[in-house]
Amino acid sequence: ISQNDKVRAWARGAGIAAAGRFEDLTVADEDVPVDWLLSVANPGTIPEPLLALPTKGTINFQDGPLPEYAGPNTPVWALMAGATEHGITWHLVAGRKDEGDILVAKRFAVAPDETAFTLNAKCYAAGLEGFDTVLDQIEADRLDTRPQDPSRRRFFKPTARPDAAGRLDFDRPAAEVARMVRALDFGGYWNPLAAPKIKAGGRLLLVETAKPVETVSSADPGTVLG
Repeated sequence: ISQNDKVRAWARGAGIAAAGRFEDLTVADEDVPVDWLLSVANPGTIPEPLLALPTKGTINFQDGPLPEYAGPNTPVWALMAGATEHGITWHLVAGRKDEGDILVAKRFAVAPDETAFTLNAKCYAAGLEGFDTVLDQIEADRLDTRPQDPSRRRFFKPTARPDAAGRLDFDRPAAEVARMVRALDFGGYWNPLAAPKIKAGGRLLLVETAKPVETVSSADPGTVLG
């Protein structure tokens, strides 16, 4: 199941049944069993009837280290928090969202100039690498699982948004303001959260890039100097 035309075209070329929506997936009969359901880069919630299909379980890819970063858009929230490390997790689907036992976890450093776009790219690269290990476990029919620590769980709701709809607060340190701009920089891809913005000259302006610089001025923070 994929909303991506290229993915569905690849599947058809490989002789694999493909659907664009959950409700379009049909299983012909009980003679075609489903062992595993893999949820990869899936922002939605899997319907219960679909979760009931696989006889062995469902495995999900999370673009954040669990249990600290559960829910969607975790690279953004990690950048806003000033995280110096991020990661990905392949885990079983059980209980609440992103709560099942961990199969594979990978961590990597967050660069000082990291944006949502570049951190997402790192997540997918690490996810692909980790998926090889997931497939090895499936092939061997021996899962290397470990439970999550519920006391460390943080869940970011799909409806969560930056404070003030992304309007920059110049009472905050310059490095923090620049970090928020980078956290909302999706490199030209669709921004699912909010665009960083300022108000100047009676207009609301979207901010594409920002960086802290050393300057000597007695003006209030947020004053346009040039």
